[in-house]
Amino acid sequence: CLLTLFLFIMDFANGVISWNVANIHGLLGSKTEDPDFLKIIIHHDIICLQETGCEVSLKGYKSYSNTRKIGKGGGVTTLVKNSILQYCSVVDNNLTKDHSMNMAIVKFTNPETQTNTFVINSYIPPANSSKKNRSHSSEANFEALQAEISNLRENPNDEVLLLGDLNARIGSSNDMLLYDRAEDFELFPETGRSSEAMEIPDSVPISHSRWSEDKCTNSHKKPLLDLCGSENLLILNGRTIGDSTGKYTCFKWNGNSVVDYYIASSNFLHRSKVLQSENILYSRITIQFF
Repeated sequence: CLLTLFLFIMDFANGVISWNVANIHGLLGSKTEDPDFLKIIIHHDIICLQETGCEVSLKGYKSYSNTRKIGKGGGVTTLVKNSILQYCSVVDNNLTKDHSMNMAIVKFTNPETQTNTFVINSYIPPANSSKKNRSHSSEANFEALQAEISNLRENPNDEVLLLGDLNARIGSSNDMLLYDRAEDFELFPETGRSSEAMEIPDSVPISHSRWSEDKCTNSHKKPLLDLCGSENLLILNGRTIGDSTGKYTCFKWNGNSVVDYYIASSNFLHRSKVLQSENILYSRITIQFF
């Protein structure tokens, strides 16, 4: 998948980078020893990696990993720069060895406002996976993810940023009905769900309409939209500066797709600045969110 970078406003953190590295130990050796790989990631305070295959460590960073308990593959690691460790803590998840997904949750607390921002780095296997250790259905994995998010928020001001490779293809499906700006929005009419009021402030560079270069869908579509509707989350791909067209995030011999996402709670939107996708190394997009 491509490397994706997200620029957001936080007093003590300099952006988030998300990258499906398709096994950190490649055919040519460990990517953490590759100068080109390091040149890209070390400028960011928060680095989220998916499909690592194992725990990942990097000098100058604290590693929070969640690897598959049965079988090979999968795995996620969130690396937090040592200089901001005082603001963060790891949150244990309730996944069992039977779950085929992986998740690492790190909480960042603003010392002045005591506002918590939960960064959830997640990997969910493809919808058509035939591997035996991927026994949980799409619904079960997304329900587990939804349960974790629902249990996180200690108060209404807590913010959520969900990112990673969810292997969900949702095409150009709209995730909200369009009303006048600063009005209430009813989410996900396709699933019959509605959520609390979703408001996009005029000052936030996020479009109501969502676009995508990927016009196909798969069985992960409905569970992902259900998750967003239930937890009042908004998909940022395809509606944010730097990614207004919903660029492909995965390039393979049998076709391109959008399966890597940045998804945020409504009270996180004011932090959003730029979402960039770059097809540079290892065939997967890196997403930077600042």
